[in-house]
Amino acid sequence: VTIGFHGALSETYKGHFTDSGVVAGVLGMDVDDPRIPGALDLARQKGVEVHVKADPLSPANPNTIDMELHGPAGSVKVSAITVGGGEILVTRIGIFPVNLRGKVPAAILEGRDLSGAAEAASRTTGGSPLMVCAEGGAGQALVLEGAGVGAARQSLEKLEGVERLRFIPSLYDYALVDPEPLFDSFQGFEAYAAENGLTASGAAVAWESKRSGLSEEQVRNRFVRIWQAMARSVETGLASANRLVAGFMPGDDGIKVWKAIQEGRTLSGDVVAKAVARSLAAMEVNGSLGCVVAAPTAGSCGVMPGAFMSVAESRGLSEAQVADGVLAGAMVGVLVASRAPVSGALGGCQSEIGVASAMAAAGLVQLGGGTPEAVCHAAALALKNLLGLICDPVGGPVEVPCIKRNAVGVANAFATADLALAGVRSVIPPDEVVTALINVQALL
Repeated sequence: VTIGFHGALSETYKGHFTDSGVVAGVLGMDVDDPRIPGALDLARQKGVEVHVKADPLSPANPNTIDMELHGPAGSVKVSAITVGGGEILVTRIGIFPVNLRGKVPAAILEGRDLSGAAEAASRTTGGSPLMVCAEGGAGQALVLEGAGVGAARQSLEKLEGVERLRFIPSLYDYALVDPEPLFDSFQGFEAYAAENGLTASGAAVAWESKRSGLSEEQVRNRFVRIWQAMARSVETGLASANRLVAGFMPGDDGIKVWKAIQEGRTLSGDVVAKAVARSLAAMEVNGSLGCVVAAPTAGSCGVMPGAFMSVAESRGLSEAQVADGVLAGAMVGVLVASRAPVSGALGGCQSEIGVASAMAAAGLVQLGGGTPEAVCHAAALALKNLLGLICDPVGGPVEVPCIKRNAVGVANAFATADLALAGVRSVIPPDEVVTALINVQALL
């Protein structure tokens, strides 16, 4: 396996353990597998050679990762871009450009002349979306995506002109049944909730249910599990000092703040101070290669759990109620990410901590009984406060200043949530705030 990194990532991949993550995927590990930190050693034990090519001056998107895979069955080159929130976009397989996110099964049909196969391929898979890729004399490819691709695999291999079929299973345990979003803006979010008498979390459930085909109960149950994973990251971080990858920090800042709270030395009150301690703890788990929930990224994973866990404790909220807050926050993240990068490398830390703070502020308003309008304006207020925040990790690892910025994101979320719950509204409409984020990102 040869892995290629570009631009900033070629300088920071070691601190992010990106090479370990890529190799873990090659070895078939899932995203929460505790063996991921040791994936390079495991590969060596299995006889898999791993090489890295780093190009700091590459003009490519800095989140691009190239792979060359060689084995007894042949060779293939793959290029993909990490787009934030744990998601990827595969842009090339072999010599052919593609556009695959892994949300549905896909098949790539390769051959020298596939002119007679396109219509039959689409028909065989029940009208699955079809993309035609041509590379001159090198050959042609048809790329099909859809739920029917898997069942039609054997039939596709027999189509006229098909010399090779690459089947790519969905990365998810459910099908993407409707890619057309229920709404795609904050204005649409508010309007849909108002028209249907829904809370912000209720509108988020409807959005996800339409997209994925999951029932509302299934969606809510999944978000309870997401919340449980968030909570575990906090609990792990506060249980003992964490051993951070680079060791720039002692790994016990969350514990230090927690101790200061117990001793009555903090000034911000129990709820906010505990939220800060918990956000630090979750980020220290991230920095020591523990399991966290990207929200919207791993580098901002402490903001939402820190804020929500402290409010849940203070108000005696159930897991289901907290999951409603996570849903409202997730919807905000989706609406931002549909228009703007949520990657620090592409859009600055405003795209990570800024968006995380907006998500947390929205979720806090939901937990506080606020309206969908208040949820959206809390997000706008929070995001405006952190516009222009740059991404500048010292030495590469997600430690300095990333961990402590999660604390800032938490404090900002509480301030703006309280503003929105009190009836304060953002003068700039939420959708225009996202436009401002895009404009500032272009300047970084």
